[in-house]
Formats: sequence, structure tokens, C-alpha cells
Amino acid sequence: MRLTDLLDADVIDPDGGTIGHVHDVRLVQDGPPLGNAGATFRVDGLVVGGTAFGARLGFARTDVQAPWLLNLLFERLRADERYVPWSTVRAVSEGRLFVDVRAPELASPEPLG
Repeated sequence: MRLTDLLDADVIDPDGGTIGHVHDVRLVQDGPPLGNAGATFRVDGLVVGGTAFGARLGFARTDVQAPWLLNLLFERLRADERYVPWSTVRAVSEGRLFVDVRAPELASPEPLG
């Protein structure tokens, strides 16, 4: 599987409801060493929400300077974002990820800086 296969995938809860679409994949570099490249990456979790427009433009980062009106707009669009730990993903199929948690049980993602 490639990371691009995860982006825009629907995330489905145990009841069959859609939590949202994958906006971003968070990685951790703590895997086994791979030659001289250092430790390999593993998927830690997914940022899931309704719309990814602001995230794709980089407005999910705290260090992005933008006009206040754009910051306000994209902050409101990010309000429904949730962080889905990779450990809760139970199945992956074409364009869909099935998880063991429901949206109210998920926390908001930590902002990138």
C-alpha cells in the first residue's frame, strides 16, 4: 500500500457511518534502520475530517502566516477534524478504511508547527 492510497479515503466507524475523509497521514521515524538512511517511518495515525482544502494549502500548520480572514475561515473548517490512531484501523479496502472507534471518541489532531 502507498500513502497516496490513504489520502481522501473514507473512514468508516463500527456502525457503518462515515467519520470523514483522510486529509493527512502522520508518520513517526522509529522503525528499523534501513542502510545509511536511518530509521524507517511507520504510520502513527490519520487526520480525518470533512474538507481538506485548507490542509492541502498548508493552513493546518501553526507557523503559516496568512491574512486573519483566511486563518479564521480555515480554523472553522478544521473544527471537525479528528485524529485516528493507526492502531484502531481494522481493515483497508479500495478507498475505505474501517476503524474500531466512533467520531466522538476521537481527539482533535495536534497542530503541526
